[in-house]
Amino acid sequence: MTLDQPIHCYYLGESYMLKMHHDPSAKKPQIDFDGKSLKLTSPNSGQIAIEPLLQSYYTKVLKKLISERIAFFQSEFKVKPKGFVIEDSKLRWGSCNSDRHLTFNWRLAMLHIEVIDYVIVHEMCHLVHLNHDRSFWRLVGKILPDYKTTMAYLGNSKRSS
Repeated sequence: MTLDQPIHCYYLGESYMLKMHHDPSAKKPQIDFDGKSLKLTSPNSGQIAIEPLLQSYYTKVLKKLISERIAFFQSEFKVKPKGFVIEDSKLRWGSCNSDRHLTFNWRLAMLHIEVIDYVIVHEMCHLVHLNHDRSFWRLVGKILPDYKTTMAYLGNSKRSS
């Protein structure tokens, strides 16, 4: 994509124009958010691969957001995650392993905060219940009483496990 072709991108559930700017003094292409639009600044004026730049930006933003949201929900849990990573997955929004490590999909940054919260809580509930039994869903419902609406929005609850 070239700098003269604006595109729309989703960020935290809203559609924003990705405005592109040529700046020869920039060290490398970079995306920032100014509250109204996403801004891609690049030292190049030619073709730019947008998806890797968006993935990098979304990953950076999501790391901070997920860290804050885990801290917010932590009071609901007696056990803490050992850590989390942001990855590229075509199959899952998130996962939790038996070592208490959480994994989240970078594409979550495109979704509303309520959806992100659901995926975080879902995975944190796996710290207590490593399956999807009745106790697991009761815990999810205790923390997020309206979770079924969010699950329906995601369309396939199997993406989060």
